[in-house]
Amino acid sequence: MTTVEEHAEAPLAVVTGASGALGAAIHQQLASTGWRVVATHHTRPPQAPPAPGTAWVRFDAADDTSTTALRQAVESQHGALKAVFACVGAPSTKHPVSQTPAADFEAVYQANVLSLVRTWHAVADRARRDHASVLAVGSDAGRAARAGNGPYSTAKAALESLVSTLAKEELPHGVSVNLLAPSLIDSPLAQQVMALKGVTDLEMYYRELPWGRPLRLDEVAAACIELATAPQWAYATGQTYPLGAAP
Repeated sequence: MTTVEEHAEAPLAVVTGASGALGAAIHQQLASTGWRVVATHHTRPPQAPPAPGTAWVRFDAADDTSTTALRQAVESQHGALKAVFACVGAPSTKHPVSQTPAADFEAVYQANVLSLVRTWHAVADRARRDHASVLAVGSDAGRAARAGNGPYSTAKAALESLVSTLAKEELPHGVSVNLLAPSLIDSPLAQQVMALKGVTDLEMYYRELPWGRPLRLDEVAAACIELATAPQWAYATGQTYPLGAAP
């Protein structure tokens, strides 16, 4: 774990899944505007030199010991925890339910739902004390079930329910909990998913989307940060915000 001693007066955020594409974009935007960040990785932190004010810690959605490590990393930071971004997730294998082992359902549920449970176990005390906001990253797949996407759609729907439940439970503690549900984001993970779906011409696939393109990582990251930190969104809690376009 990397420790941070400087920038103690800057606002503090937690970004789980910060080694993934969207988590990295959120981390980068926060760091560039002076935030201190406790950022998590699953296997190893990025090779680039850490941004000033960043503490990296390993976090595994299936491992209680990493929950303890994240809690300790957050508690070691000075200043107020203002925002928690839950960006851990994993796609499904794109097989029909009849051909998908139950273990695949469990693994996708672990990554997309229990990751938020363990994140909350790690940060709850600090988030309540500092009246932080929580922003979970969901997907439009949580409300638009598609054939061949059973584990992922099921998990993202469960994540929405979990966010709604957490919002009700944490309102008395001054903590807001919301979810952003983007449609397809242009990222390495999206390209892998398209390959699993049998898409061979990405450019043509993208041109057939409502705006002729997928979402960009930077615009989704900016939306996440605004929902979690901008004062005009402070009243909202228990909400799911779609980020997509009508077909």
